[in-house]
Amino acid sequence: MNRRSLEREAVLAAEYVLAESDITPGDRVPVFDLIENRGIWLSFEPELDRLLGVYQRIGDVTGIAINTARPVALQRFTAAHELGHHELGHGSHLDAEATITESAHDPKEIQAQTFAASLLMSELAIETRLEHRGHDPDRPNLSAIDVYLIAAELGVSYQAAVTQLRVLHKISFAQAREFAKESPLRLKQVLLGGRRPDNPRASVVQLTFADNRREIVLDVDDEIDVALPEMPASGCEWTLPSAIGESFVLTNDRSETTDGGTGEMLFGRARARHVTLRAHTAGRTRLDFRPVQPASESQDAAPLTIYAVTRTAPVSEEGRGISVNQHDQLLERASA
Repeated sequence: MNRRSLEREAVLAAEYVLAESDITPGDRVPVFDLIENRGIWLSFEPELDRLLGVYQRIGDVTGIAINTARPVALQRFTAAHELGHHELGHGSHLDAEATITESAHDPKEIQAQTFAASLLMSELAIETRLEHRGHDPDRPNLSAIDVYLIAAELGVSYQAAVTQLRVLHKISFAQAREFAKESPLRLKQVLLGGRRPDNPRASVVQLTFADNRREIVLDVDDEIDVALPEMPASGCEWTLPSAIGESFVLTNDRSETTDGGTGEMLFGRARARHVTLRAHTAGRTRLDFRPVQPASESQDAAPLTIYAVTRTAPVSEEGRGISVNQHDQLLERASA
């Protein structure tokens, strides 16, 4: 079977999993849930040395182990890679970093890589995110920041998004080479107005009124930068969500004028207030940003509401071992 046929089979396998799971295109794929729902034992191990992931098939029993010493986005991609081995009927595999992050040559690794990319960044998901951000999905004119934001919302690494956008012909080889030179940390700092994120490994998601009433999935320590339009001359201000101090921590509150970034406050000039929040506990939180205007102004200005779902990997308090969601199953087997 040639490479194109191998990749096509893997893409179809990923599409089947997505269709069966009824995941909304453009949403972050809950890959750990997919693994558990297939009856695969899922284990988290911080000391796999040079391995990023393991897939084991012993008779009818299958298991996946993930190296938790790596960034969450890489853990998710590794999990999708190992799930690819399972869905495509492969035998046991030990996957080192080069197998996960570099171009593969082994037929089964080619398929697992293609499956992972197609599962977490399907063409429909990519096009949904592009359209949401105002790009032509067929001929998007993307910057490195655009690519980073797509990666952050889909829960994958910046480099994985660059590679998949090239595979889907959304960017050229030349663009992919230029984007690959960018530092994801620098891009995060640009989005945060120059501030370094509290956790350099965490993602930064930028939200505007285009995201009103949207559900956004985050990992603990991810930061959201919310742009709120203000007009100083009118006295319009914003009240911040009550969840600050509970589910989220306020990490920055800054104004960005429309005068080219000089910081000079011009009379009557519109500006954006950027409120940055860091997720610090798991759960679903409603974030309401409400405009407060002077009594002489209209009181019906629309609020901005975001539904934030913050997730953590199902790791035990010890930080290793079988997923906490599978502990009851493990006890049942042990007592049988």
